[in-house]
Amino acid sequence: MRVAGKPHWHQRGLALVLLLVLAHAACGSAALRQVTSEHFAIFYEQDSGAVSKSYLQLVEQGLESAYAFFAIKGFAAFPGLIRVNILSVAEAEGIMGHEYLDRNENGDLVPVIGIAPESVMNGGYGYANTATSLEDLVLSTCAHELFHTIQDYHSLHGSGDMSEESFVEPHATAVQEVVVPSANDYLAPALDFLLAPDSTAFFNRSYDAAIFWVYVLDHFGVRAILDVMASSVVFDGRHAIDHAFAPAGLSFLDVWTHFAVALATGQVPDSNVIATLVRQADSPSLWTKTAGPPPLPPVVFRETWKGTSITAARVNASNAFAYRPPSEDDEIGTSLKVAHAYGIDVLEIVMDRAAPLTIQFNGDASSTFRTTVAYLEGSRWTSLPFTESISLQPTKDVTFIRVIVTRSEGGTGKYSLTIRPKVPGSAKTLDQSG
Repeated sequence: MRVAGKPHWHQRGLALVLLLVLAHAACGSAALRQVTSEHFAIFYEQDSGAVSKSYLQLVEQGLESAYAFFAIKGFAAFPGLIRVNILSVAEAEGIMGHEYLDRNENGDLVPVIGIAPESVMNGGYGYANTATSLEDLVLSTCAHELFHTIQDYHSLHGSGDMSEESFVEPHATAVQEVVVPSANDYLAPALDFLLAPDSTAFFNRSYDAAIFWVYVLDHFGVRAILDVMASSVVFDGRHAIDHAFAPAGLSFLDVWTHFAVALATGQVPDSNVIATLVRQADSPSLWTKTAGPPPLPPVVFRETWKGTSITAARVNASNAFAYRPPSEDDEIGTSLKVAHAYGIDVLEIVMDRAAPLTIQFNGDASSTFRTTVAYLEGSRWTSLPFTESISLQPTKDVTFIRVIVTRSEGGTGKYSLTIRPKVPGSAKTLDQSG
């Protein structure tokens, strides 16, 4: 199954039942060979010629290294050998791997992992969007599918919840990057979020939400995933994250706001890679020396500050990319609004002169907004949270000011901004605001 031209890592439900039936049928008609490592029994078709010794060793290495990582980090795993099937080309159509639970001869639930053959993995290069090697792609897939067995085990033993769909794939996709940080293959699905961060509610996202969890893992460590897994047994969605971060004095909205600002200012993990992911529509290359890379996420409003008032009430920024996500944000001319819970809007003011200014935010009273001003001075971004208004004195080295707007649940999310001149001397000087 393919969605938006990219491979799905993991499948469950009816599709998996069908896949399991097909796999069993294939096993019954072809001789299988088994290779056993410390924690895995790896099966493949003996006479297909599609599985080389080097590929078997690579799969074994990926599984065992990921197993060791998860054990060190405190995750629990199924006892005994975990079955791994290297799939045939037909079985692996549209996927890099899968994982499901089956019954053993004793009636116990046990995990089964499927890993695509080398030829299918090689075909995955076209969907990775980054300079991912075959080795990294295999190791990353092994980590992803093995983590699903970890999730299953925790769920069966009351310290996780596999029914929390907004965590299952995003967590596995983020964790694969921590295990294999050179792969960066989580960025392929992340494009759906990066190009349209207000196209759907965050907790309705799947693989593309992993970019947030990569940020969380970078700032809080792998323990954060364990804490959220445990909280998800009792609480759903945002409430599970609130509960997990409560000991640190943080809510989900706190962490989310920090992430939104980091995303808009190029300070999330792999920002240098993210800047190379897409090109403008009809452009022969990623970018030119004069144009530079397109901003990710795209801005919804852009205007130049010349010392006179600016009203930002409607989308006016055009962002035509060669890649089109399945869902897109509001079109030009529509009223500014963060339409979905935990969507992100970025507004950009290009500085033509160092004239003092005041930014006034006017938002729907029934919506809970978080607003932050960030400015680029030389090569350094600095961010300042504010509620209703903030006055600033830009220096001559400030080239951009961005306003990042996000919100929680409830309300319409509609808002507008007014940027007006401020009398010199009464504004906060940007180079002193820290």
